[in-house]
Amino acid sequence: MIEGAGCHRLLARQLRRARRTGGDYDIPLLLASVSAAYEEADRERRRIDRVAQLMCEEMEDLNERFRHQSLHDALTDLPNRLLFREKLTEATLRARGGNGFALLAIDLDRFKLVNDTLGHAQGDALLVQVSARMRAQLRGSDTLARLGGDEFGLLLEPLATPEDAAQVAQRLVESVAQPFDLAGNFASVGASIGLALSSRQEGPQPEGIDALMARADAALYQAKAHGRNGWCFAPSPLARGTLPGRG
Repeated sequence: MIEGAGCHRLLARQLRRARRTGGDYDIPLLLASVSAAYEEADRERRRIDRVAQLMCEEMEDLNERFRHQSLHDALTDLPNRLLFREKLTEATLRARGGNGFALLAIDLDRFKLVNDTLGHAQGDALLVQVSARMRAQLRGSDTLARLGGDEFGLLLEPLATPEDAAQVAQRLVESVAQPFDLAGNFASVGASIGLALSSRQEGPQPEGIDALMARADAALYQAKAHGRNGWCFAPSPLARGTLPGRG
């Protein structure tokens, strides 16, 4: 529309000038004017296209940031409960093909004492440091999430043997047990961990993620009952009793 309007105005101007002067049309000037109008219109079109492209890219960045914020914890940048449940759902589907995985429910011991004595700001700093330490013990394929407060969830996948999950739990306990430097104040906490194994989804009604999380939570409570700062396996959904673990 811009190009057409510009050309029409130029042609009308040349015609009026020719009628006033009684002379012939200045064809070279007319062509030069039309060419200049086309070039100006093309530059404007490219500028508008570039602005539109930048706006689209900015909208994509905003959408990605909003999605990240909706699925991650604001303090630690770990996956939140919503994203963790999505990961667990995907893992249970893969488990139907025989892929093993483990769910670990992790709760910090003596965290409330740190909050009460040093304040919530130092408590938040402790959570950030705890998250970094635990992530350092994991593989890229594992998923560590903050579920709320001092509660964490961990998906170990793939998992070859229960012993592999036990080794990870032990490393996490030992890592978190080391003192934390909080702006010159040293704080000591522990980690209690409940492990639920789901190496295969057997039977006509595979175990759902809520049942799996409930088993991990039950094992976590047992680990706390055994003295905290340790880990415990949950019973298999197909058997009674608990597998041996460190209390």
